[in-house]
Amino acid sequence: MFDEENNVLSTPAYMLANSISDAASGIEKLVTKLVALA
Repeated sequence: MFDEENNVLSTPAYMLANSISDAASGIEKLVTKLVALA
């Protein structure tokens, strides 16, 4: 999730993940977005 108004990136990671691979997927998407914004 990216809040453009406040420049906040977030991912539920372990809160909603059923496995480590689910968490990794969300974290990778967050990092990709962060790098794109840099």
